[in-house]
Amino acid sequence: MIPDTLWSHYPELEPLRGDAAPLEGGLINGTWALGAAWVVQRVSPIFDPRVSDDIAALTPRLRDAGVPVPRLRRAASGAWWVALEGEAGSWRVMERLPGVSRARATTQAEVEAAARALARFHGALVGSSFEFTSARRFAHDTPRHLDALEAALREHPEHRLFPEVRALAEQLLPRARRLDALAGPERLVHGDPKLANLLFAPEGAEVTGIVDLDTMSWMTLDAELGDALRSWCAVGGEDAETPRFDRGRYEAAVGAWLEEARGWVTPAEVGALARGTERITLELAARFAADALRESYFGWDPAVAPTRGEHNLRRAKAQAALGAQVAAARQAGLDRFA
Repeated sequence: MIPDTLWSHYPELEPLRGDAAPLEGGLINGTWALGAAWVVQRVSPIFDPRVSDDIAALTPRLRDAGVPVPRLRRAASGAWWVALEGEAGSWRVMERLPGVSRARATTQAEVEAAARALARFHGALVGSSFEFTSARRFAHDTPRHLDALEAALREHPEHRLFPEVRALAEQLLPRARRLDALAGPERLVHGDPKLANLLFAPEGAEVTGIVDLDTMSWMTLDAELGDALRSWCAVGGEDAETPRFDRGRYEAAVGAWLEEARGWVTPAEVGALARGTERITLELAARFAADALRESYFGWDPAVAPTRGEHNLRRAKAQAALGAQVAAARQAGLDRFA
C-alpha cells in the first residue's frame, strides 16, 4: 500500500492516487502502476537510497543511445527519491514504459530480441567512467558464494535438509572450483539481466523497455552474460524439477548479442561466455543450497514448495543440473564463438 505521506512529495500526482494498482512479479521492490504514465516504487532497504541518484545520472546516456529505460521523476524537493518516516527503504516515481514482463522465454525470437537490447544497453555505456555512490558489489564473487555454502554446512549439521544439501555440495563444489575465474575488463552493465527485467510488446518479441536498474554496476561480461544466458536458455525456469538447457537458444542469443557488440567487445570476452554461463549457474546452485539451510529465500512460493528451505533446495538442484548440461554442451562445442 502506498503511504498517504508520499503524496506531499509528489502533489501533482495526488489526483491519480485512486488509480494506483500493484504490479506483480518483483521479488525485492514494491511497485504500483499509477495510471498509464507513472510507476511508484518502494525501493528495498537492501539498496542504498542513493541508487536512484545513480540511475538518474545514467539514464540520459542510455536514452540518448535509443535504449528504452524509464526516467525518474523528481520529488517536490528536487530529489530523485524520498524517505518516509516509519517506512523502510526509499520511495521514487518513474515513468511507466509500454509493454509486458515475461517470467521466461518461450521462443527463440524472444531471446534474440533480449540479447540485442542488452547489447545496445552495454554499448551505450562503453567508454563511461561513471563512479557509483551505491553500486552492489560481490554479486558474482563465485569463491565467496562457494565458501558460504561450506560455512552453511558447518553451521547447520542438524538441519532436516542437510543430507541432501551435503550430497549436492559434494558434486558441485569441486566442479565450480575447477572452472577458471571470471575474467576480462570490468564494464558498466545491468547486473540482473533476467528476462523478467525486460518489457516486450504484448504481441511478438519486440523489446520495449529495460527496467529494474538498481543492480547496475561494474562487472565482467562473462558474469553479466553468463547470468543472462543461463536464465534465457533454461527451459522450465529456476523452479523446474527437470530443467533443460536449450543450446539453440544459447547460440541464437550470443549471435544476436554479437551483431550489436562486435565494434567494441574483445575476442577474449567472447571466448569466455560459455565458461561464464557454466560458472554462474554453479555459483547460483551453491548460493541456493546455502540458502536452503539458512531458510532465507525472500521469494518463497508456498505453491511450489512447503518451506523456504525446500524451495531453495529445488532451485539449487535445478541450477546444478543445468550447469552439468552447459558443461556437456561446452564439451560438444558450445565455445565455438571463441
